[in-house]
Amino acid sequence: MKTFVAQIPIPSMGATVNELTIIDLEIEDGDLIEKGQKCAELESDKSAFDFEAPCAGTVKKVLVRAGDIVDANAPFLLIETDDVSLKHLEVSGEAAAIEEPAVNVVKANLAAKTSPVSSRKPVSRTALHPGADTGNLRWTPKAIRIAREAGFDPATITEISSTGPGGRVSGDDIQAFIATQPEAIASLETATTASPTRETVCVAGIGFAVPDKVRTNKELLEKFPGKTEEEIVKTTGISQRRVAEPDEDVTTYAAKASKRALAMAGVDVSEIDGIILATIIPDQPVPSAASALAKHLGIPHALAFDLNAACSGWLYALETGRAFIISGTATKLLVVTAELLSRITNFEDYSTAFLFGDGAGAAVLTDATEGPQLHRLRLSGDANQYEAIQRAGGGAKIPFAQPGCDLSKFYLTMNGPAVFKYAVVAFSDIIEESLQRENLTVDDVDWVVPHQANERILKAVSKRVGIPYDRFVVTIGKYANTSAASVSMALGWAAEEGIFESGDKIIFCSVGAGLTYAGGLLEW
Repeated sequence: MKTFVAQIPIPSMGATVNELTIIDLEIEDGDLIEKGQKCAELESDKSAFDFEAPCAGTVKKVLVRAGDIVDANAPFLLIETDDVSLKHLEVSGEAAAIEEPAVNVVKANLAAKTSPVSSRKPVSRTALHPGADTGNLRWTPKAIRIAREAGFDPATITEISSTGPGGRVSGDDIQAFIATQPEAIASLETATTASPTRETVCVAGIGFAVPDKVRTNKELLEKFPGKTEEEIVKTTGISQRRVAEPDEDVTTYAAKASKRALAMAGVDVSEIDGIILATIIPDQPVPSAASALAKHLGIPHALAFDLNAACSGWLYALETGRAFIISGTATKLLVVTAELLSRITNFEDYSTAFLFGDGAGAAVLTDATEGPQLHRLRLSGDANQYEAIQRAGGGAKIPFAQPGCDLSKFYLTMNGPAVFKYAVVAFSDIIEESLQRENLTVDDVDWVVPHQANERILKAVSKRVGIPYDRFVVTIGKYANTSAASVSMALGWAAEEGIFESGDKIIFCSVGAGLTYAGGLLEW
């Protein structure tokens, strides 16, 4: 039977649904598919659902990618088929040769230039051989730093070995080159002592802590008859969360995480110059949670302050700590985060009851040049989405719950569809901008440690940026979303599991209420 090319649209979900998010794609150009086969997972502001092939045939072109936000009835794919029931969708000529649909991609508004949107698909990790790059020389950040400290412009050096990752010029390569340039040795010594350009600091230790008490989806579902555990796991990726006991507080868990980080670093607490603590729910508004922790740890004279950038808070605190050390304000810092979100979660609100948990994380930052090196992190945001995630009560506007007051204002509230829409694109932009800034490709990335917002968000981001999902460190299933603590907890968990190897390139990324964005590179 004669075949023709049909243009299959995004399904309409009713008059009130105008946009849908492509959560996942399970087909590629050239695939032979059967009628009823799952092609994609879509989400509207009302539900998530599978999109099944309306006919059998050969996929000529997938017109969207994971993470795209598209109009209902927009073109989804071109398929060559002999199913006459779809004859009314036939396209021919230039249309059949593929015209890209209008995709309502919401940009993350990162202040720095982001890399162009790519249509690349996830690729398997393969060994890249020295010298594999046939274009201009590419350099690792360490090599660039060493070259500049020695007074060289990397762009002017052509006769040099490139034995680093992906055929890049490595730190060893530039050091060997400098050794052949006697005049550079004196320049290097002068540059290092008189005008340092170093931007990285050492993450000497990592630690995390969670309550012993586990609260499962099954327990929470007692208030929501008719809902199932499978539904919760499918839409969030969360199976359980940890919940602190009534007599425990933020300081309790901040101290536990800090002690584990100090132990890993081999640093005595008396050596710590300061504490930066990220949280959205300190034990009390004044004094700071950082001051309470300093007192608890026995370092009352350390500089100490809190920072609130919501889910991006720990990365904001890391960058602040990095800058403090580079500027000479401190040489050893504790960068801590602790959240007891169970205290501000409305467990009778189905839209948020399953999302949040309690936990803490900490890092010891030092001025050491050896060990895991934290690069400058990129911080930005989009305050146009200020209302997307809120806890309106407890501040100057609504300091106390008055008789008859709407208590929902004292709990975390979230516009789930809006957050999902912006988060997928923002996470992706943060990762791509970090790769561009550090002169890396997706193949150079060993691990991504993201904010644990929602597993479906992370899977869509994986598809969108082309980094396989098995390189994402994901802990949301057992710890849920712990706001500022989630990145530190995921990093601490992975470090304790021993999955990081020396030289691994780890990308951080986070989106938080505000909205706040943060991301960057840690070289293990």
